[in-house]
Amino acid sequence: MSTHGQKGIDALKARNYAEALVHLDRALETSQSPTWLLARSQANQQLQRYSEALRDAELAYHTAAERGSGNSRKQMIDAQYRRAVVLLKLGRYADADCCAKWSQLLCEGRPAREDDGVEKQVDDQGYYTVTLEQAKADTAGQPKQGNPGDGAVAQALSSSTATSQDWNRAYIWRCQALGKMEDLPRDDPGRKVTVTKVPQRPTVEKKVDTITKSAGAAAQPPVASSDKERSEAPPKPTPEPGSVPDDKLKARADFYQTGQSVTISFFVKGVDKEALKPRFHDNYVVLYPLPREAAPYVKPGDRESYSTLHLGGQIVPASSRCTVSPRKIELVLQKAEPGVKWATWGTEVIGQPTEDAEGQASAAAVSPNTARADTSVKPDKISVASPSNAPKATADSQPAPAYPTSSKTGPKNWDKVADGEVADDEDNKDVNFFFKQLYKNATPEQQRAMMKSFTESNGTALSTDWNDVSKRTVDTVPPEGVEAKKWD
Repeated sequence: MSTHGQKGIDALKARNYAEALVHLDRALETSQSPTWLLARSQANQQLQRYSEALRDAELAYHTAAERGSGNSRKQMIDAQYRRAVVLLKLGRYADADCCAKWSQLLCEGRPAREDDGVEKQVDDQGYYTVTLEQAKADTAGQPKQGNPGDGAVAQALSSSTATSQDWNRAYIWRCQALGKMEDLPRDDPGRKVTVTKVPQRPTVEKKVDTITKSAGAAAQPPVASSDKERSEAPPKPTPEPGSVPDDKLKARADFYQTGQSVTISFFVKGVDKEALKPRFHDNYVVLYPLPREAAPYVKPGDRESYSTLHLGGQIVPASSRCTVSPRKIELVLQKAEPGVKWATWGTEVIGQPTEDAEGQASAAAVSPNTARADTSVKPDKISVASPSNAPKATADSQPAPAYPTSSKTGPKNWDKVADGEVADDEDNKDVNFFFKQLYKNATPEQQRAMMKSFTESNGTALSTDWNDVSKRTVDTVPPEGVEAKKWD
C-alpha cells in the first residue's frame, strides 16, 4: 500500500479528516484504488464537502466493479452505503433509501447489475412510495449467522459476520432516511428518486505529462520566421514595481468549523514546506514566506512573501497547527472559547503585522466577525436591581451548552441528545450504540428475535428474523480462530 494511502487511512481512523484528505489526494494521483476513494469519500463527508464525497463513492463503485478482485463486492457494498450517507445529509431521503437498499441486496448475494426495481417504486407523480414500516419488515433476505440457507453464494456470504453487520448498518440508515422523509411535505423534492443503481461514472481529471507535452511540441513541423512573427502575440507590458494592488495578491481561502476548532484552507501553490514559518497569535496568524504569482512586480520588502491573517475569533496558539500540501496551506486553529461560532474565518492582510499587532491582540479585527451572545445593555435600560432584573439571554443568542468532559470528541450538546437526534455513524464508534439503534428501530417481533438469538448464541449471533430463530436454538458461532468453551 502507498505510504500516503496508509497515512490517509490512519488519519481517517484518528478523525483527522483534513490531514486524511491531504494524504489520500496524493495517493490517488498514482492509483484509483477503491479503498482510497471510499476513505476520501468518508473524509469529505465529515468535512461537509458532500458533492466531492458523492463523486468519490460513485467512482469507487465503478473501479471496484471493473477490478473484480476478491474485495470487489465488499467495496461495492461500502460504495452504495456511502452514497446513502451523503444523500441523506443532502436531504435526498428517497435517493438515500434506494442506495441503502442496494447495499443490502449486495450483502444478500444478489447480482450487482440486477434490475431489482428499487428506484421504480414511485407513484404517478414520481414520488417514492416506500414507507418506514415497509423497510422495517423488509428482512427476508437478511444474511443469517449460523444458518447459511441455499446456494454457494449465500453460504459464503452468510458465514461472514462483516456482511451481516453491513446489512444491519444499511438497515439502520434506511430507517433514518424514511423516518425523515415521513416528516416532509407531500410534494417535497426529497421524496423523489433521482439516482440509478449503477451511477454514471464520474470523470477523472488527468494531468498532462510534461515529457509527453514537450515531445509533442518537438514533433511539430518548423514554422517559417515570417509566419512565426505574425502568429506571436505582442508581449504584455511589464507592470512597474508596486503597481499590483494588494487585492490581486491575496489568496483564495475557505473554512469550516466545529465546536472546538476552525480549519482554514489557504490556497497557495508551490509553498516550500521546510521554509514556511507560521506564527500563531491570539487572534491572528503570520505566514512567511509565501510565493505569489505577481511577486516580481510588488514593492520590495515584506509584501513579497508575508501574509497576516486576522482571525474571526480568539484561538489557543499552542494548540493550533499548520500542514502544507502542493496546492494549499491548511491551518487547524483551536478555539479559545469552545462552542462559540465564528461568522467568518477573518481577513488576509498583505505584509507583516505592525509592531502594535505583534505586541497586542487587535480586538477590532475580531469583534465584528465573531458570532456570540450579545451581552451589551443599552444605556436607557440600565438599572441597579436584583438578579431578577438582569437581562435574560435568548436561545438564539447563546452558544450550545458545553460542559466539562474527558471525552476525546470534546463537549457535547446535550440539548440535541435530549431531542433524540441521531448522529452519523462515523461519530458513534461504540458497538453499544450500533445495537441500541438497531433494537430501537426494530419491530416488537424483530426485538424478540434479537433477544433470543443473542442470548442463545452467547453473544455471537444476532438476527431479526423471528420466523427463523423461533423454530430452533441459535448455535454459538465464535469468530474465526476462536474456540467456544463452556464455563466451568
